[in-house]
Amino acid sequence: MARPTRREMNELAADRDKCAARCQRNAQSAREAAADPSNSETTRKQAAATVPIALRHASEYREEAAALRDGRIPGEDW
Repeated sequence: MARPTRREMNELAADRDKCAARCQRNAQSAREAAADPSNSETTRKQAAATVPIALRHASEYREEAAALRDGRIPGEDW
């Protein structure tokens, strides 16, 4: 398989940045759901449990984006 071009890697990095932003929004939405007293206790607990997962995914996407911008292929050197 041919190595991606710099342009392709930058496009992939931009996509990973979008994914990270989406995960950040998901984490914020989950925080709000967890704090909403109109939600059931189960819903609030489940929402609270998803916050660190969404934040971890956002962090992983940002790491991948940085690697791609540096010319590295994520996972290749990890």
